[in-house]
Amino acid sequence: MYRTVINTISLLLLFPLINFVFRFVEDIPSTEKKREISFNLLLESNLKEKFNIIEEAFERKFPARNLMIQKYNYFLWFVLNSSPKRTVLKGQNDWLFIFLGQGANGRDYSFNESDFLAYSHGIKKLENLCNSNNIKFYSAIVPEKFNIYPEELKATDLSTIKKDKYFRIYNELSKSANKTVFFHEELISRKHKDDVYYKTDTHWNSVAAFIAAQKLFSKMNGNDRKVDLLSEEDFNLVHMRSSGRDIAEYLSLSKFFLDDEYIFLPKQILEKRQKKLKILVIHDSYFYPMVEFFRFQFNEVDTWNFVQNEKSINYGELFNSKPDIVLFILLERHIGNYDKRVFGHL
Repeated sequence: MYRTVINTISLLLLFPLINFVFRFVEDIPSTEKKREISFNLLLESNLKEKFNIIEEAFERKFPARNLMIQKYNYFLWFVLNSSPKRTVLKGQNDWLFIFLGQGANGRDYSFNESDFLAYSHGIKKLENLCNSNNIKFYSAIVPEKFNIYPEELKATDLSTIKKDKYFRIYNELSKSANKTVFFHEELISRKHKDDVYYKTDTHWNSVAAFIAAQKLFSKMNGNDRKVDLLSEEDFNLVHMRSSGRDIAEYLSLSKFFLDDEYIFLPKQILEKRQKKLKILVIHDSYFYPMVEFFRFQFNEVDTWNFVQNEKSINYGELFNSKPDIVLFILLERHIGNYDKRVFGHL
């Protein structure tokens, strides 16, 4: 009896090792975004990190691991009406929400006065730096999805979110001389016609990106006529269906969800537009769907993702390209953490 138990346990322990090499049991592709494991990575890591890397590698190669995760998550989500991830909530009408704020479940988006003051003083320093280099400066703040679509959250879930950060910042800056650009009014107005955020993604879509670019260009045009206004009539808007995006992938359930994709196809007249200026955009991932609209407007678009780049920004290097304009655009939750990489050293 004991020998049978020991043999069974040994087989369970050895089979992942054998499968790691020979792959007897295939698996569905993983949706996890993890680093690739290399021999150099093992050499450069300390002893504790080596064990963690090896453990992670074997865990990922466990027979049918991803398939089991998918089936387990499917059962929780669609059968038990529960979420396998504490930061993900099921909204109404197939909307998914992920919370990456403060607190154990990420739902704390409270206004913090010291973070706000650091941000407002920081962008003033950045504006002064740009002015001293004869560069026009603009700043903008992007709202979280739940601030635009609160009605798509269940009332019991909505009540658990501390969400005064964005609108407190908006109210505070609106009373000051600061000219930071906000987009919530335009987004709320447009959402009744087209979705402005993906249902199954953290991010806003190309409709919201167009609205944001349009508002920014309008503000820039007021200071410099070389910046042209952007009209939706310059594009053909195509709507199509797509599979579930990053939140659905995080649940390992992307193939069980659908989403809406909006594509702005430029008309020929836009391709012939005269582009005269250079712009440097300091941004997070919300700027990516805006890039194409900026390329129609500017002769050169330099970008710096301050979330992906962990070091403080070297403005001496970035200003070598002599941009005419600097735009600092960020998501509301990045105020109080990653934004310090932009101005904390000024």
